[in-house]
Amino acid sequence: MALQLRAFAEQVLFATSLEEKLKFPREEIIDTQPGSTIKTPGQLPRPRQLILRAEDQRVVAPRGSQLIDEKERGKLLHFFCNHELLATELMALVLLKFPDAPASFRQGILETLKEEQIHTKLYIHRMKQCGVEFGELPLSDYFWKSVSSMEDLLDYVTRLSLTFEQANLDYSREYAHQFQKVGDTSTAAILDKIYRDEISHVGFGLKWFHRWKASGKTDWEAYRERLVFPLSPSRAKGNQFNREGRREAGLGNAFIDELQLFQQSRGRTPSVFWFNPDAEGFAARNTTADYLNEPSLVQRDLEFLPAYLSRKDDMLILQKQPNAGFLSQLQQAGVQLPEILVNGGQASLKIDRKIGALRPWAWTPDSVRFFEEAFASLTRHQNPDTIWNNEIRNLFSKAWGAEWGSSFEEDNYLEGWSAPKSVYGKLATSLDEVISLREVLVSSGYENVVCKAPFGTAAGGNRCIMAGEQIGPVFGKWLEAVLKEQGHVVIEPWLDRAYDFSVQFDMRDERLKLRAFTRLINNSRGQFRGIITNGFIKDADQAVTRFLMKPSDGRPHVYSWYEDLLAPRLEKSLQELGYRGPLGIDVFVYRDKNGEHRLKSVVEINPRFTMGRVAYELGRLLVAGAPGLFQIVSSKQVRKSTGLNLIAFAEDLEKSCPVQLSHKGKPQIAEGSFALTDPSHAERFLALFHVRQSIDEIRELLNQF
Repeated sequence: MALQLRAFAEQVLFATSLEEKLKFPREEIIDTQPGSTIKTPGQLPRPRQLILRAEDQRVVAPRGSQLIDEKERGKLLHFFCNHELLATELMALVLLKFPDAPASFRQGILETLKEEQIHTKLYIHRMKQCGVEFGELPLSDYFWKSVSSMEDLLDYVTRLSLTFEQANLDYSREYAHQFQKVGDTSTAAILDKIYRDEISHVGFGLKWFHRWKASGKTDWEAYRERLVFPLSPSRAKGNQFNREGRREAGLGNAFIDELQLFQQSRGRTPSVFWFNPDAEGFAARNTTADYLNEPSLVQRDLEFLPAYLSRKDDMLILQKQPNAGFLSQLQQAGVQLPEILVNGGQASLKIDRKIGALRPWAWTPDSVRFFEEAFASLTRHQNPDTIWNNEIRNLFSKAWGAEWGSSFEEDNYLEGWSAPKSVYGKLATSLDEVISLREVLVSSGYENVVCKAPFGTAAGGNRCIMAGEQIGPVFGKWLEAVLKEQGHVVIEPWLDRAYDFSVQFDMRDERLKLRAFTRLINNSRGQFRGIITNGFIKDADQAVTRFLMKPSDGRPHVYSWYEDLLAPRLEKSLQELGYRGPLGIDVFVYRDKNGEHRLKSVVEINPRFTMGRVAYELGRLLVAGAPGLFQIVSSKQVRKSTGLNLIAFAEDLEKSCPVQLSHKGKPQIAEGSFALTDPSHAERFLALFHVRQSIDEIRELLNQF
């Protein structure tokens, strides 16, 4: 006697014993009475020990070296077994929820369901041999909640076939290798069988996806469109991306490429990064009056740089979608890509899901305005009024940094080490005051002076007045404009710099944490040329090394100076101001009038992310001890040096010195050069990263531009 397909589906879905759920009838199954549609059950019927729990009650799956223990292998199989049983139940649900589905689709679901039952039985048997009973660990409901809410058949194949089953093309193969590695050939064989079956399951779903997706859409566009947060393409892949299995299942190369590059949080609320390098200008004006103007070339060309500050599952806001080839190159170099949200240059960010933190390059009026609609999505409250106010605005001024540095240096002056108070800037509010302060400095033995706009950046707001030089109309016009906008300028001696570096901090939860010392390379005017990573002191001559690293209480003096003296005092100042976030201090060693080295402890305080912080994070990608060079070059420099445009230059760089990874443990860069920002979008500026085996090779690269 034949059994109706509907009756079999009801048995699988509604049975309260595991035996019934996994029982496949011996009699013929026919589909002549599909019946009417049912609603998804409020709670999935299951034996008591297999009741699903909220995802946040799940147990962390064992991995790696833990699998040498048989009990731990059984725990991992417990996770897999729950997924196979859920797939069985969801296939029964789709048969009951959509009785009018094409007959060939329903027949295909029946065949797949049978295979899922077999998978479940194989796992139950094997994990029992490992000493684990099905149901003794919590069972997550995430898989069920994500798929059972399907509204049509396209939802089903998108969520189950092309997401969860596609992910198993990675997981089943990866864990088969891991089980084989620990000598568990029995479990490896089970996973090999499941892997082959999953290829056909994904192919089955893909066939129907092509039939039902919206016309005029690529597979990737239609797939993205159908997934509802928190489900995303990131759930369709595992730890080790398997292109071969996907191609075998019938997925196209374009879809596979997009999926491999796609990143989105699988649960952790992301931090959201945004590049606003013109922050000092907005801080100076203390307004967003011209906020809607065209973003600067620096912002457009270098907007990808915060990607290197982010962590897995974070989000980066961009104006343009980066080229897939550029992203693929970064991924191959070991860069963990953030989720990319293309905002198209919109004036503010609209986001419809919970986020953990907002992390612009700097909190200034433009970023407060940009994120004004996103504050409501934060899981931890942030008050825009405490992020930006007049007290924090002062922190952005070189005048504040000069006053703070002078006070610190005076209170901690150390003969043979510290800079005298006279090297710190004084304020001038008119041309006459500039002339007067210059005369005072010259009479003190400082022949050359520098005039700084309080809110200028990267020495772009500096004007040098050299010995004997007359102040002319060009300087006067610049001074007039700065005084009109900012009220004053900072006058200080132009010193004989011997070694530039920066100190990177984070101010979080009222505590200031020192992150790193990074080696800055500046030109003769103090403008940025590059940063050497993993080499704070490698590039120094012997005299500078002796000066900075001389012992102090058993530690190099420069470290104790910043960690034990400067950091606690700065922490207190930042607490009083209410500042929270990243901060970098530019520093240099200079030669005094007698040719002796002295440390100017604070050249500038930058209450934001800095290029030094980017370089520090890039250094974490490298093989231990390998020096790297972070550079920003202009199209003019590249054309003058090589005769190439930025795109051709980046391509030539990649070919002439391709990235080589060391696979001793976590893959890390051993050598190579590559672009850090997308060359195809670059109008004038391009960020580069070079890794070499010696500091001498890095020096040679610096001489190129």
